[in-house]
Amino acid sequence: MQEPYPTFSALPVDAKGPRGNAWGLWGSDDQLGTLNHLTAEPGLSREQATLAFNILGRGSKLPSSTNYPEFMPLTTNGRSTRNVAANGTDADIMHTKKKDVHHMAQSGIAGRAYFLDWYDWATKEQGRTIDTTSPHFIPFSELHQTALHQGISLDTMRTGDILVVRSGYLAQYASMPEEKRAQLDHEYETTKPSNIGVEASEDLLSFLWDKQIAAVAGDSRSFEAWPCPEEKKQWHLHQWLLAGWGMPIGELWDLERLSEVARKLGRYTFFLTSAPMNVPGGVASPPNALAFF
Repeated sequence: MQEPYPTFSALPVDAKGPRGNAWGLWGSDDQLGTLNHLTAEPGLSREQATLAFNILGRGSKLPSSTNYPEFMPLTTNGRSTRNVAANGTDADIMHTKKKDVHHMAQSGIAGRAYFLDWYDWATKEQGRTIDTTSPHFIPFSELHQTALHQGISLDTMRTGDILVVRSGYLAQYASMPEEKRAQLDHEYETTKPSNIGVEASEDLLSFLWDKQIAAVAGDSRSFEAWPCPEEKKQWHLHQWLLAGWGMPIGELWDLERLSEVARKLGRYTFFLTSAPMNVPGGVASPPNALAFF
């Protein structure tokens, strides 16, 4: 029997697990984590939608060839940065198929999404100059401000909703000089360069948990700003969301076309679908995402 849903302040569920974990909340053999919040009655059904388009848009292109026929050169995300997956599962991908993306692929991901075009708000409304290859922190308070500017409120998010944040990373990546882009790609082969992202904070985590958000996604190399400074590591989002709650994190989503359409329509909520690859043992997947307005 499922345990009663605790408040954020009542976490962790498993006293033997890491700080703030929800291990065992949906059963000891649960494979879906916060995707359990998704219901059969999302805020906007496919039948109600009048416009559909591919969120990945025109920018997410793969090289035409590589030296490895089964190699897909995409940064995806399915696990925490430590060697533990949700519910305390050992994250040895060679010996377990637990907590892997094929479980999500069985039913797919479908629900109402709130799109926060923070980059549009920060650059056009606030007149800021943003360097998305720096560890620029997007505070939770500015996500609230962005939502209000767009005519929506984060307070109206409900169980099973999905949060999508545009930081401008891919927009700047696409427009930077080829030499700089090649240098950045080369650095990423051996290290993890700095990048813009959402600020890791107790306020954000409390909101995501108490609102029962199903998943989060963004257009940066990591959903949260990187590197995570020492004073914020107690709220490190990858540890809390992935390992602690089993919440999927989408990264490097091409949100440029979505930004254009949302601005034109004046609508920042929509029906979102994502079909992860059905690969047993896979630890991550391209989103294969669609937005229906």
